[in-house]
Amino acid sequence: MTVERTPASLGGATSHGHLLNLIRSADGLSRQQLLAETGMSRATLYERLEALLRRGWIYEGEALEATGGRRSRKIRFDSRGRVVLALALGQTHATVAVVDTDGSELRSTTIIHDIGGPAGEVLGRLTDAGETLLAQGTGEVLVGVGVSVPAPVDVASGHVVHPTTLPGWQPDAIVEAVSQAWSVPLVVENDARAAALGEWEAGRGTLVYVKVGTGIGCGIVVDGEILRGAHGAAGDIGHIRITDDGPRCRCGRNGCLAAYSSGRAIADRLAAEGLSDVDAIRQAALDGGKSSLEALTQAAEVLGRALAATITTINPDRLVLGGRIGALPVLVDNVSSRVFADVVERIADGLVVEAGDPHDRTAIAGLAALVMRKVYDPAAIDRALAPSAQ
Repeated sequence: MTVERTPASLGGATSHGHLLNLIRSADGLSRQQLLAETGMSRATLYERLEALLRRGWIYEGEALEATGGRRSRKIRFDSRGRVVLALALGQTHATVAVVDTDGSELRSTTIIHDIGGPAGEVLGRLTDAGETLLAQGTGEVLVGVGVSVPAPVDVASGHVVHPTTLPGWQPDAIVEAVSQAWSVPLVVENDARAAALGEWEAGRGTLVYVKVGTGIGCGIVVDGEILRGAHGAAGDIGHIRITDDGPRCRCGRNGCLAAYSSGRAIADRLAAEGLSDVDAIRQAALDGGKSSLEALTQAAEVLGRALAATITTINPDRLVLGGRIGALPVLVDNVSSRVFADVVERIADGLVVEAGDPHDRTAIAGLAALVMRKVYDPAAIDRALAPSAQ
């Protein structure tokens, strides 16, 4: 998980929230170290630590080596027993997971569904599953909920916008369903962007993540921050126009990338051979099925050409292909070959193309990171401790 590092000499202006963030990012510091890091007076530091202790956000950890007097103790962020509930919605299945504050899975369940169904029905099953998983824990405190969906999202409101894959859903359907079940902070994010953050590693610079499952999605992460765009639609590469007269896309246009390279498009082409869904295609490819491998190779050729433009524009360190179709070796290898054939040398230099997680683990990890960022944002901590909030 990425935690924003507070600059070392903020002087007396270091707020409660920035102090907590500093403790989190350093994995614990002694009082003496905090004095040196912040430049705060002893009285001010101790007052702020006491306020954070009262709220249960920090605790006194292990004793440190004595330096001639009383042993000091390391001040740690208190993540003990705190959990995040993550709901990763795909078009044909969803994963509901309880994770710790680092995004490590504690318990989970996968539900087969049709995301095009009524919002109340789809979300009701998932919130029920979440309640069941939370009830299985002992001594846990739910700090927030994260939900990812295969659609553009307005992160500020949690509303789904332009819901091509969610026909009939009201924009605030997720916010309403989650708020009725739990009174905790909520994050709603596009599924590919959540997975991109989960795939991103600290210090790895710029990442382009592409999820190929039933549909196609893309997430871009630069120095740990998700690129969302002006209206929450950044990375919606499935609707890049490949040709004017190509196959019909679900968005109503012809020739979109998704109409050539998505799992749904491949399934349509292979339906006569009994490979009518993503799981069947994946298994056939893993078993070496000729038809599935040929169809995936053709899909990868089109996807690779489209991604070459994205790679040239973004110039990332890594291109990660995830999802049940995207992570298949045949697709990764052929996309990689096409991209390297199409981009210029200065763009290709140092670029790594690799397979990601075929399931929802990285989306779950990304959602956990986003929830933790929201809940423990320095401004949110300062607001909670403001006199008007007491």
